[in-house]
Amino acid sequence: MKCFNTSNIFVFRLKCRQNYSKIIASSISFILFRWHQRIHFYLSIIVLFIAGLMSYYKPFGLLYNFKYVKPETSLIIPIRNNLIEKQKQQQQQAYEWLDSVWKNPKNYSNIISNQTDQSRFYDFIHMQTINSSLSSYKLFEKPKQTSSNTQTDTSDQIIISILYTQQDVDHRDGKFYVGQVLYQLLKNYHPRFIITLCENGNADDKISDDIELIRRLVPVFIINTMNSAQTLDMYEREKQAHLQCILANFQSFPNANYFLLLQDDAQPIGDDFYLRFLSLIDYRIKQRWPIDGYRKQPAFIKVYHPRWLIDYRHPSFYIIVQLFASSLFLTFFSFACFYLFQIIKQSNQNNSMTRTNEFSWHCYDIFINRLKSGDLNRIHFLHYFLLFTVVLILLNHTNVSWAWRSLHPSFYAIYPAPSCCLPGVIYFRQTYVQVIDFLNNIKCYNGYAIDTAFDDLPKRIHLQTYLVEPNLVHHIGLYSRLRHMYINPYLLD
Repeated sequence: MKCFNTSNIFVFRLKCRQNYSKIIASSISFILFRWHQRIHFYLSIIVLFIAGLMSYYKPFGLLYNFKYVKPETSLIIPIRNNLIEKQKQQQQQAYEWLDSVWKNPKNYSNIISNQTDQSRFYDFIHMQTINSSLSSYKLFEKPKQTSSNTQTDTSDQIIISILYTQQDVDHRDGKFYVGQVLYQLLKNYHPRFIITLCENGNADDKISDDIELIRRLVPVFIINTMNSAQTLDMYEREKQAHLQCILANFQSFPNANYFLLLQDDAQPIGDDFYLRFLSLIDYRIKQRWPIDGYRKQPAFIKVYHPRWLIDYRHPSFYIIVQLFASSLFLTFFSFACFYLFQIIKQSNQNNSMTRTNEFSWHCYDIFINRLKSGDLNRIHFLHYFLLFTVVLILLNHTNVSWAWRSLHPSFYAIYPAPSCCLPGVIYFRQTYVQVIDFLNNIKCYNGYAIDTAFDDLPKRIHLQTYLVEPNLVHHIGLYSRLRHMYINPYLLD
């Protein structure tokens, strides 16, 4: 009996070894000999390898973000110092160009008036007495021409204002971001825009030469949130500055319907910024929210959101839906191309169609019939759908979506705004009063800054907030005035 049990165990182990051998032999056969099956496996490995490399080295790829978007280390310091030196050169260039505009106004007659030696933007200002307890701003320099016949109609104009907060600003220190932004706006100036500046809490005895130069080039609204009788928290001062800048511009240009508020470190992207922005206003926003239409305009539309926050580590409903829709489209498109290629190849071999039109319709009929009959390999379809999904996740949302959305403003996406960050915001005359009332009724503090407070706005005043993709401005500020420290240079975009 004992010998019989030993024999059974031996036979069982032998069968197990044979099964393992068959599995190994089958795997080797699949990898080395079954070309029509292993091609899918090899293709997937190659595609994932290439996508992984791109994700690791391309800025804001998923692996790139895991590597660089993290707490700072000592290795980041030399990278940041190199970027600061680069920005110093750019700011020096901006300062010299702005200085040239002021010293040679005849060469820049589209910016400086030859009659008044003032910025032409003063021609659009409507001086009026504002009886409002909310208004605590003043125009630094009055227009030299104030008669009604010299004021220009602003109904088709768009205001862009830079909100500048007091800090040690000098292009030699690499903190003259406001100069970089103004340089980009004036260098490529378009006549449908009015450029202004809002200064928050600047005393005349503390103004640098850089700011003195800017005051000569554009209308400046002085917003004194630091000299009020009540001591304000820095986050509350930031909110008040935002509020007063909105008021100052809409009240001074009463016919303008759109107002873009830029932080002093939000630089417009590209020399065609104005054309893309006008296309966004004229062909997207006006069509979706007509000025005199029945649809209520939104509270605001953001034109910037940090790229490292628009990724699959911080997923939103919008980017998840777009991920699966893109994967499905790419999979279907790939299969359609493959089947059409097979059909064309087969038809060419048969030589059954002589005329081009008949041949095209023949291919089309065969392809449609295959789709209707379900003659598709569902396993391969699912395999490539998952492959495309993984590849898109590795490359990350902005590197894929923004590549084709940037081709033309008609491709721009406008969807509900996620939380965080206000470097660039479009406000509307139709709804700005409600936004002002909302800001006036809240108080900001550490942990509840203005961008966080705006998350509550849709619930309280029933106005929607939106975000445009891709970004229309860069965030170039390495130095945080709220934290009084430099930030991770890899966060700049």
